[in-house]
Amino acid sequence: MNRRAAECYAVLLCLAAGVMATAGGTAAKRPTERVSPAPKLNANAVMWHTPKPPAKPQAGDVCVNPKDGMPMVYIAPGQFVLGTSDAQVDAWLKGHPGDKRDDFEDEQPQCRVNLPGYWIGRTEVTNAQYRRFVRATGHRAPEHWEGGQVPAGLEDFPVVYVTWEDARAYCEWAGGHLPTELQWEKAARGTDGRVFPWGNQWDSKRCRNFELIAGRGYVSGEGRAGAFGAWLASWAWQAWVASHDTVREGPAAVGSYPAGRSPFGCADMAGNLDEWCADWYDAKAYQRYAKGDLTSPRTGESRVLRGGSWDMPDPWDFRCAYGGRIVPDACSGVAGFRCAHAGRP
Repeated sequence: MNRRAAECYAVLLCLAAGVMATAGGTAAKRPTERVSPAPKLNANAVMWHTPKPPAKPQAGDVCVNPKDGMPMVYIAPGQFVLGTSDAQVDAWLKGHPGDKRDDFEDEQPQCRVNLPGYWIGRTEVTNAQYRRFVRATGHRAPEHWEGGQVPAGLEDFPVVYVTWEDARAYCEWAGGHLPTELQWEKAARGTDGRVFPWGNQWDSKRCRNFELIAGRGYVSGEGRAGAFGAWLASWAWQAWVASHDTVREGPAAVGSYPAGRSPFGCADMAGNLDEWCADWYDAKAYQRYAKGDLTSPRTGESRVLRGGSWDMPDPWDFRCAYGGRIVPDACSGVAGFRCAHAGRP
């Protein structure tokens, strides 16, 4: 069982037990890698409030979707670096000796992929936006909305406790679709293959994560699983979950970490919530992508999640190339989504 499968299996077990799931890790310093400069965005990027965006948008332009009010960022057509290189694996293992090379097998080989232009939500869908959808369609509200109402003060927080089908239905109503794994990764890392949305070095202050929330740094040990177990036992992580309102104290309002934005200006693509993608999970997907086959798997058992959620302390989970998986009818307080539009919002 590879790393992605093992962690997501643990997530399922924790969800079944009613406990927020997480994975272990370390914030050890690692060597700086050389990468090409971040993509140069349109210096005069425009916020378009009209129903129709410009006919020829430039990277970084923003158009407000009139259906739900979501600012949509334009991701220009062209190539980007997908996946993790052998050099990045080598650099990671030097700083994380408990990890293994085959942990990266479903995000290799690294390759260049050419995508057409598209729009993607600048943030995750908020409670207020999801409320519009519920009122317009009669779709069921998330289970923690008492009386079908957004919890007071959480209008600008990302919606949680939504299944993959809930997310798909919302995006269809908003005139778009869930982003594919490829679209999500390009929006998160730009074109240069960086490890995190902001660059190659982990910085816990740039995204919503459990180390930042709890004020307790993570220290590696005798391998990932053993290290996490020791960290967990050392201060009763479950006790924190049991004594806090995870809906209010877990995720943050969307866009709360501007220093963690992607090169295209997308917020919270590392941290805050895991995000549903359109694709079925396929362990060999990157091998197909490298050969030029960019079609999504037609069947599967689990859907792809991207981004890393607030309940994770491990830098591993916030890397742009990393993705988890979970069955599509699962819902929790650590998963949300954002929308994409292949054409014009």
